[in-house]
Amino acid sequence: MSSSARRALKILAAVGDSGRPLGVTEIARALGIAPGTAFRGLDALQRANLLARQPSAPRYGLGPAALGLRQSLLSLFRIRELCLPYLRQLSSASGETSSLHVRIGWYAARIATAPGTAEVTSGASLSGAQLLSADVPGRAILAHLGRSQVARHLAWATARGIVIQAGLERELAAIRARGFAHGSSLGAMAFPIRKADQAFAAVAIEGSGVAGTSSKNDPVPEWRETARAIERLVRANPALSHQPFEHFDPDEVILPS
Repeated sequence: MSSSARRALKILAAVGDSGRPLGVTEIARALGIAPGTAFRGLDALQRANLLARQPSAPRYGLGPAALGLRQSLLSLFRIRELCLPYLRQLSSASGETSSLHVRIGWYAARIATAPGTAEVTSGASLSGAQLLSADVPGRAILAHLGRSQVARHLAWATARGIVIQAGLERELAAIRARGFAHGSSLGAMAFPIRKADQAFAAVAIEGSGVAGTSSKNDPVPEWRETARAIERLVRANPALSHQPFEHFDPDEVILPS
């Protein structure tokens, strides 16, 4: 892939991950490139309908081609439609935002969200993916993979110069023991969704109310039971647990940040 094409894709990813339209200067600063370089990339993406410029300001959001690709990608994850009612149930019970994250290689990507204060829409977007070891939902998945897979993930990250937090393996053991991942400072809790004994997804609850929950205490029983209900449905219909890109090399799926 040429450097200009890789740069354009990083610009597209930056706009998609932001959740709001971005200007040329913002993008240039975020990616460490010259404003003129950022503008040329934005112009090429706009001509391809991957980005659209706002009529009232020089800011760019996702264009019709990118939105169509996003919806096509989301449709590949059959578990998404199954989980949306359960996410709404979790959001209603907790008053916080709930979300579904699936494993893509060594990453976890959010594919569905239910806000705590409003009904989720069919346009819930695919978020930027995070390394399994980098955030709470990813660690809920990583802790429930085989030990050889955890070792492969750590070796893969180390070979690429990715810093792994100290004590990660002890934290993964604690997650396995209590059955959920917890980040008190981040206000997030996540429950693995497993097929057999291997996690392929996680349901997360995020918000200020979760931040005050002790990781040593059992979470609200309804939250845990909702995650188990999703697991039971998946086990009754194994096709739901098949995730596209699950076995791809992660470098082929997610652009390095």
